[in-house]
Amino acid sequence: MPARARDATPGDEPRPEGEGWEGDGDQLIWVAGFTEGGAPYGLTVDEFRLANERDAGDAGWSRAKFVLKDLLELWCGPPARAEVGWVRKIGQGLSRDIYAAAVELTPDPGDRSGPYVVLLPREDADGELDDRTRRELRLLGRVSRLPLPFRVPAVVGAYPESGHMALVRRFVPGIELDLRAGRQPGVRPWETLGQIMAAIHGLDGARFADLLPGSASRGKHALEAMSVFDGLDGGEVREARAWVEAHLPPDEPSVLVHGDLLGQNILIDPEGPPAVIDWEYARRGDPAYDLAIVTRGVRRPFQTERGLEKLLEAYGRHGGTGVTIEHVRWHELCLVAGWYRDALAGHGVHAPDQELARLGGLLRHAHGGGA
Repeated sequence: MPARARDATPGDEPRPEGEGWEGDGDQLIWVAGFTEGGAPYGLTVDEFRLANERDAGDAGWSRAKFVLKDLLELWCGPPARAEVGWVRKIGQGLSRDIYAAAVELTPDPGDRSGPYVVLLPREDADGELDDRTRRELRLLGRVSRLPLPFRVPAVVGAYPESGHMALVRRFVPGIELDLRAGRQPGVRPWETLGQIMAAIHGLDGARFADLLPGSASRGKHALEAMSVFDGLDGGEVREARAWVEAHLPPDEPSVLVHGDLLGQNILIDPEGPPAVIDWEYARRGDPAYDLAIVTRGVRRPFQTERGLEKLLEAYGRHGGTGVTIEHVRWHELCLVAGWYRDALAGHGVHAPDQELARLGGLLRHAHGGGA
């Protein structure tokens, strides 16, 4: 048996690389020896893959491969058989690892062969993931039928895996949007985001009330978000809470909110419209929340001057309405207060004093009214 091959990247299915592998006709084998006639014999690639699957244990690539094969065969129905190509780990979200592979279906009268993606739950996924996955499945099915200026993934289904639900969808080509100005030629990230946000927020939240959690109005979303201050104390925290209480967003009808419009969830394509993926945290609520998720209270969003103003200007040009700098600052303060609370509990990204300093700086911006 050859030594385990190197992974192309950590988490990928091992490939037959390194010394010992030779071509024999139309296949590759790991040469164990030669016949009297000089022909090589040994382990074929198919045998190598089967051995790796047998030894993989709980490896994510192996679990993703099983999900793809079983779900696609169920989707197509007998006598279809799915041959899954090499599985690659292409990313990760807050609660799921993302794997992709090309799948060849036989027979394939529906032309369903091609690349697919598995959003595979991690072991530490929270107990609400399954509900979010089922909602995402139904939401994408509905949103895909609407005339929007961006693409969304075509979903296949949800599959029970290791106590949670994995989501399977078609692979969406594109390059992750870099939110730093000037990193991608010809791309102004605030312009791309402004167009996408305006289109999403143009959808009345009420039409998704049967699918999504959230609030019937922007004001109710705000009251819900303010609960992040409960149990927190200190001068800056009290000041921040007083400011948000005095500047509640208007009590207007809620809209569809994506909830995680960061660069990794927007795929740009030079030859077509961008794609918006990972709708796991979609909800009904205040559109300003989506902008705050991107700007996050930093001094220079997009690493450019007037970053928040540029985003709001692009948002307005594409039809977005009713969101001001003050509304975005409101949700930024709640986000940072939440990060401070997480830090105090020992599971924040930064130390509590750093998050508290961030809250104080953001509060000064809010009082000043600047971008």
